Amino acid sequence: MINFVLILLSMIILTAIGVYVLMQDRHATPNRLFASFAFSAVLLMYCAVLRFTGSDPWGVWFVHGLSAPLLAISSWLLIWLILAIFIPHRYAQPHVRRALAAPYLFIALFLTLDWYGGLGLVRRIDASKATGTLDLLNGPLFVPVMVSYVLGGLLVPVAMLSAVAVRRRSVRIPAAWLSGGLALSFAAGAWFGSISLLALNYVSMLPLYLAFGWVTLRFQIFRPSQVALRTAVEYLPDGVVVIDAQRRVRFANRAARQLASLNDDSETTFETALARAGFQDDTTSEDRLAGVRRFHREGEVAAALMVSEVAIEGDHASASVLLLRDVTAAERQRAALAASHAALEERTAALERSLNEIRQRDAMITRLTLPLIPLSDGVLALPLIGAFTGERSQAMVALLLHQIEQRRARKVLLDLTGITGFDHSLAVALRQAADGARLMGARIALCGVRPDIAESIVHERLALHDVRHFATMQEGVAALLHQSDGLFPDPR
Repeated sequence: MINFVLILLSMIILTAIGVYVLMQDRHATPNRLFASFAFSAVLLMYCAVLRFTGSDPWGVWFVHGLSAPLLAISSWLLIWLILAIFIPHRYAQPHVRRALAAPYLFIALFLTLDWYGGLGLVRRIDASKATGTLDLLNGPLFVPVMVSYVLGGLLVPVAMLSAVAVRRRSVRIPAAWLSGGLALSFAAGAWFGSISLLALNYVSMLPLYLAFGWVTLRFQIFRPSQVALRTAVEYLPDGVVVIDAQRRVRFANRAARQLASLNDDSETTFETALARAGFQDDTTSEDRLAGVRRFHREGEVAAALMVSEVAIEGDHASASVLLLRDVTAAERQRAALAASHAALEERTAALERSLNEIRQRDAMITRLTLPLIPLSDGVLALPLIGAFTGERSQAMVALLLHQIEQRRARKVLLDLTGITGFDHSLAVALRQAADGARLMGARIALCGVRPDIAESIVHERLALHDVRHFATMQEGVAALLHQSDGLFPDPR
């Protein structure tokens, strides 16, 4: 009777723990795994109740065959649960989960086939015709299967928890609690079996479940915020590092481990760990004003890290959180942009030099194509040669007025003999030259006016009544040099 009470009490405790964990977050993978793990144990204990209270021998035989496969499945769920809680990035890899589950599923199928198929390789029941009882007999593979159960159900989970406790200080205490609960459960099972208290074997795993319950309440590893935060931090693209007051690394997510080879099982400081990874401090004054630090690593695997540090509020041990961001690509883009900017400035300067040279050549060409000839003191001659566009016409006016001022000229002879085309721009330029020269105290004379040019001047209605005209340049030169001022009156 007491065995039945203990089993029933264990079922109630396990059901309560499983329901409590699901109530924390029924969508979280660790919570659902733990609930499956706990409910598989409840089903195992229910089979035990049916086994010890059943009156039908063959019904007891059927229920007894479920015990061993359920133990294998429970061990498989325990392995997955440890993986999901403490090593979530490995649990996220399907091939890892399948590799860990395959041995347990195989042994569960093998035990089911051995029992219900009547192979008797592990265990079988011999019905006693005299008493009508069922005697449990061990088969030739009983010892190897028991060894496999101890290895897979005890040593593998304990080894995983021990490795987690050694490598990750932040979860060392929860991992140690679960390791202790698991070891105590197996020790209790072995002791109950040795004293022939088979019913208590079904409640021997209670210390492990209670350890999970204590971890749930004390460390809240099944709380939604904790699970979500741990998963989010682990899979962040930026590195997240927690350091203590001595600046020793106490936690490093996957990105931090990949970026800077940081581990939370080292006694070295954060800066020393970065130096061992080949990083050198390259913080500038602008970075310090911005509250960040920069580290660079040269060599075949060049890298650049930007580190921001924030103190954890309310932590009496002065712990801090460091955010590591890989800015290698940004630094390369910045360098490439600076190089492109420098190249662009160099090309702009070269283009400006070329433009100045072109302007100087244009000015020289303009001077050469507008040969201003001094005939005497105060008398200039300007032969106009070629076609005159608007720009060249304005250049002619500017040059003429400038030379009138510089040479104090009073008479200027413009020779139109070499003009190949007369258009509106040249007509306007001649009128501007005449007006500008008159305002400066000089007079303009024209020579070499051909019939087509005369027709264009009339067509443009160009008023040149105050401008003297000569047929040829010789007549104009002679008139300006040798004839009296009455023929060319002074406008002043």
